[in-house]
This record gives sequence, structure tokens and C-alpha cells, in this order.
Amino acid sequence: MKTLKIMTVIMLALLSACSRTPEPIQYGKDACTHCRMTIMDKRFAAEIITAKGKVFKFDAAECMADFLKEKPEIAANEKSIFLVSDFNHPGQFVDGRKSFFLKDNSLASPMGGNLAAFTSENSAKSIQKDKSGRIYDWSLLLKSR
Repeated sequence: MKTLKIMTVIMLALLSACSRTPEPIQYGKDACTHCRMTIMDKRFAAEIITAKGKVFKFDAAECMADFLKEKPEIAANEKSIFLVSDFNHPGQFVDGRKSFFLKDNSLASPMGGNLAAFTSENSAKSIQKDKSGRIYDWSLLLKSR
């Protein structure tokens, strides 16, 4: 009976360790995986959940993109989940692969990359103020870093 309880505890621990769900970002407490700055602004935060369930948190989409450049195996894995905060709905995470990213001097993202995520290209265009600003989809964003 004691062995069964121990095995149950071990199984539950293993299952929870492999969970592939986002972890809520504790704004003002959690640090960015890439730059180590405290994550403060809900408009720019991002998160990765790897195929194995490991969670990485970022203060800005540009930090996530730079991290993925250093870890191409995570970027290439179809089972990795990439979440970005929708600029128009701060703190609401959306699928990074389906998002559009605006780089515009009017955006003051935490790392100075002036990059924000949007659910549609039209949403990004409606915020664009700088004529030299650029809109990227997921694949172009990763190539541009």
C-alpha cells in the first residue's frame, strides 16, 4: 500500500512536470529569460512553452525572438508554443505564429526594439505612426533578428 502511494505521488509529479500550459506572468516579479529585466509591461510580454513543458517568460517579443535565434531547436519544434501579448489587449496572450508584429518608433517596448504584437495585420496598421515602421509575420520576425 505504501509503495502504491509513493508511485502515485511520483506519477503525479511527472505528469505535472510535463504540463504544456502557460504560466501566468507575475508582473513586477518575474524576470525575462533572455535579458533578466523584471517583466513590467503587459502590452509587450511573451512566453514560450517547449515540447517538454518548460516555460520561458520574456519582457518583450524582441527578447523572445533573440532567444529563439540562440535556441533554433525550440523555434523549429512544431510542438513549441509561442505566446505574445496582444498590444490592443494587454496581458491577453495570443498565438505568436499567427500574430503580426509592428516595429515602429512610436512604440516604447521594454528593450527599445519598439516592437509590439497584434492579432491581425490591420490592427498593426491602425497603430502604425512612423512611415518607416515595418510589419512582420512570425517567420519574417524570426529572420529579421
